[in-house]
Amino acid sequence: MCYSHTMKKVHESALTHQIAAFICGLCLLLILLTTSVQALCFWIPNWWRNEYAKYDTPSNVRGEMSLDDAVHVTEDMLDYCIGRIDTLDDTEATIDGVTAPFFTEREKSHLADCRELFTAGLRWRMIAALMLIALTIYIYMHNGKTGTLRLLSAGYLRSLAAVFAAALIVTALAIWNFTFVFTKFHHIFFDNDLWILYPDKDNLINIMQEQVFADAAMWIGGIFAASAVLFALAAVLVLKRTDD
Repeated sequence: MCYSHTMKKVHESALTHQIAAFICGLCLLLILLTTSVQALCFWIPNWWRNEYAKYDTPSNVRGEMSLDDAVHVTEDMLDYCIGRIDTLDDTEATIDGVTAPFFTEREKSHLADCRELFTAGLRWRMIAALMLIALTIYIYMHNGKTGTLRLLSAGYLRSLAAVFAAALIVTALAIWNFTFVFTKFHHIFFDNDLWILYPDKDNLINIMQEQVFADAAMWIGGIFAASAVLFALAAVLVLKRTDD
């Protein structure tokens, strides 16, 4: 009875550590995903300019607008969403030779919701980082260096497999009908209809074309996948070396 009870405790403890390692993997993947979004939006030089040139975005706006102005309002919008500036009231563009505020009140209200989403993502990234550190320390205290490396590597690979399966489903849906996925995304993350904009009234939707969103999603997915694969290769290498 005593031996059986001891083995049960050991098994439960091992399972707890495996679950903790799996959560560590999910935390790391969340960090990689939010960082991939940030990289696409802010760190790739001239990405937005090249996209707008590719799709001749200024010609989609109601009136004549320069590529420079299209990029300018986009950069202001992104800076606002991440909290670098506090208002879009001063963001102007020249359309048909008239310089005036670019964003309508409805657009600014929607972008305020986007700002909350962006900042929430940054907060969750910080929470994920703290959880990752805390759980790693917990695992290390019970398993030592080698055991921790093995647990974290295996946990990451399991979490990556789960996320990869979910990503395949989303990707398949996006390829089948991107508009459907785009709409569902907004239904999930926004509790109002301010995201529904009208091309004859709101120029924001005219510069943020569906093709641009689709390309952005593809780039974010590519950056995320590349970084996730690098960590996966490192995890496999750790498992092979610690088997020796």
